[in-house]
Amino acid sequence: MILLLAALVASQTPPTDAKASDAVAAFEQLCAGMFAGGKSDIDPSRFTVTELPAETVKEVKPDLVNSTVWDVSGKASDMHMLVHYEPSGMCVVEVAEADEITIRTDYLSLVERIAKVMKARPERQADRTNEVQGKAATTSMWRVKGNKRDVMFAITTYPEAKFMIQHLMTVSYVR
Repeated sequence: MILLLAALVASQTPPTDAKASDAVAAFEQLCAGMFAGGKSDIDPSRFTVTELPAETVKEVKPDLVNSTVWDVSGKASDMHMLVHYEPSGMCVVEVAEADEITIRTDYLSLVERIAKVMKARPERQADRTNEVQGKAATTSMWRVKGNKRDVMFAITTYPEAKFMIQHLMTVSYVR
């Protein structure tokens, strides 16, 4: 009976992944906080942030012009991601590898927390899926109405770490 109860509880507990949790926490500290409350601070005891030289940016992100790109890694989790701000008012985070379910669960919690800070309800848009090499890449978006400007949160995830970037998180002002 105890084994059955333990199995039931385990089956209802969402998976956790330190890389995914660190990725969402770094996104919150570097991006979401800035759009919700105007501040962007990263925890130096948890993350290492390195600005990439312009030559490296041209190699890894040739589509970016005059943008600063940071390599961010989790000290305990070994999570790796690239972060950059777009002049159009968007912060972009590209996560190399993390569990899809955990990153989606943590991201939804983040959107709900930020919406509370903004004293608004997140309005979920319809998910979009795009097949990439036989697997679904899923994009989920939420619009949060702010006092001054609306903010759009989006996450695109892929079920496995098959490419350089497995997940993409963004936050931007709505025009």
